[in-house]
Amino acid sequence: MQKYPVGWRIVHWLIAAMVLTLIPVGLWMTARGEANVWGALTNVLYSTHKAIGFTVLLLMVVRIGMKIRTGTPAYPDALPRALKLAATSLHHLLYLLLVLTPLFGWAGVTAYPALVTLGGYDLPAMPLVPENGELAERLFVIHGTLAITLGVLVVGHIGAAVRHLLRRDGIFQRML
Repeated sequence: MQKYPVGWRIVHWLIAAMVLTLIPVGLWMTARGEANVWGALTNVLYSTHKAIGFTVLLLMVVRIGMKIRTGTPAYPDALPRALKLAATSLHHLLYLLLVLTPLFGWAGVTAYPALVTLGGYDLPAMPLVPENGELAERLFVIHGTLAITLGVLVVGHIGAAVRHLLRRDGIFQRML
C-alpha cells in the first residue's frame, strides 16, 4: 500500500485541526455578533477565525501544489470503482470548499473592512474588492453557507475515515 508523503500528511492534519477549530469558533463568534455581544472575547474570536482561515487558504495553496507535483497514491485495487469515484469526488469538493470558503471570508472582511487579526496584524486587502457594507453582508452569507456545507462534508469525510479504520482496508493508513 502506498502512503502519502510525510509533508502531505502534515499539511492534511494541520488543515484538519484548523477546520475543526474554525467551525465552532465561527459559530460562536457569529452567535455573539448576532446577539450584539461585543467585547474582548468576541474580538478575539473574530481575530482568531480570520487568522486561522487565512492560514488554511495559504496551506491549501501549498497542498494543491503538492498534489500537482506528486499526485496521490493509488487506491487499493480491491476497492470498488464506485467507491473510488465517490472518494475522489468528495476530495475534489473538499478542496474546492477549502479554497472558496476562506476566499469569500477574506473578500467579506475586505469589503467590510475588518482586516485586523491576532496581535493587531492586518490581513492584506483582497485585490479588486471595494469597501462596501452591503457587498460585505452578501459575501459573509456566501461564506457562511460554504462553511456549513464544508462542515457537513467534513463530518462525512470523518465518518468514511472511521469506516475505513474499522474495516482495516488500508485506506485510513495512507494518511495516518
